[in-house]
Amino acid sequence: MTSSKKDPARTLVILGGADGSVSTYERARELGFRTICVDVRPAAPAVAYADEFLQVSVRAPEQIAAGLAGRRDLAGVLCPASDVGLPALAWLTRHWGMPDPLPEYAVRASTDKSVFRALCDHLGLPSYRSVDGRPGPELAHAAQQLRFPALVKPVDSSGSRGVVSCAGPGLLPKAFTESLAFSPSGRLVVEEHLDGSHYTIEALVVDGRIVFHAVTERVLTPPPFFVTSSHLLPAELPADVELGLIEALDRICTELGYRTGPLTLDAVLGRDGRLYLIEMGSRMGGNGLAEAIAHCHGADLIGAGIAAATGGEVTLDLHEPKPTLVHILASDRGGHLSRVDGADDVRAMPGLVGLHLFADAGSFVRPYEQAGHKLGYVVLTAGSVPELLTAENAVRGTLKFLLHDQDMAVPLP
Repeated sequence: MTSSKKDPARTLVILGGADGSVSTYERARELGFRTICVDVRPAAPAVAYADEFLQVSVRAPEQIAAGLAGRRDLAGVLCPASDVGLPALAWLTRHWGMPDPLPEYAVRASTDKSVFRALCDHLGLPSYRSVDGRPGPELAHAAQQLRFPALVKPVDSSGSRGVVSCAGPGLLPKAFTESLAFSPSGRLVVEEHLDGSHYTIEALVVDGRIVFHAVTERVLTPPPFFVTSSHLLPAELPADVELGLIEALDRICTELGYRTGPLTLDAVLGRDGRLYLIEMGSRMGGNGLAEAIAHCHGADLIGAGIAAATGGEVTLDLHEPKPTLVHILASDRGGHLSRVDGADDVRAMPGLVGLHLFADAGSFVRPYEQAGHKLGYVVLTAGSVPELLTAENAVRGTLKFLLHDQDMAVPLP
């Protein structure tokens, strides 16, 4: 049951204040929880939505524990929308004796792309060739044996940070340098580029089994950045692929020892008809996915994730899917934002579920080269996919971000 009255004895520690986590703070408030935002950045978007702010890096669990020492109101720990804080989540849940602590294997598979690739190979899931290691002659030699074009990625980044397209072996040194800037561990993975349709999978695990999953059709920006620009759901996979996906997710959770909580994965349906799992996170996805899934399927994944984190009963109230879309608001150039026009008109559009803006007048806008540079997102729903796409085009034509530096409106992607 939803409640707006907060119980001071029920406080959630939420690791990270990025824009993708805002909906978690909002839903926690609706469910009657207090929230503590842990982030090193006082200006992080979600700080304004939290009841308390602890200025500590999410990579420093001992410092977080010290900052909250003696607190007896802590009910659970969450790490939505980013893998960076998952090691701290695992440490803190054990330190505080929280329910269902995150297994170490699940942490490593979420924070190291090479570990997840090895897991998929071990389970015999559809796979593609990749090599990983520290940049240098040895990694370059191994990568030269792959089919090009290839993608160079940090093993430990998310949100498309450091993903570099490499057209041929001769460009590997340059790609290594560009990608390495985003790797805290100094390790990269080089993988063959998969040609096909992109999807995101959001799932819920209870007692080691997948009890719900939703698939979204994911549109990416053109090369070289490959950043998410929209999610359309429900996405329909071929029946045999859908059955194989559920089996694969159950096997992954069993192998990881992952008992209860959310799961997010990126996947590509190759032209050979096989579904390739690209990477995973033992957490909730960002980009408004939970909000969209709630309206499409009726599944409150944020509420379920909070219940899992606090030892509560995980329940879902599903309904027939309704076409829903998340459109990311972004700029293709940099500059200072002068104003945003058309927001009120967009809010008045039929089928609008939510308009979320993360930049206001005076903000410095960066080109949309990674997920953290989004200006916001809009969630739409409609009776059919054609109606939904028409509504998306209406948003594009109505909402304008004007940059002071160029004195011009930025077209939405």
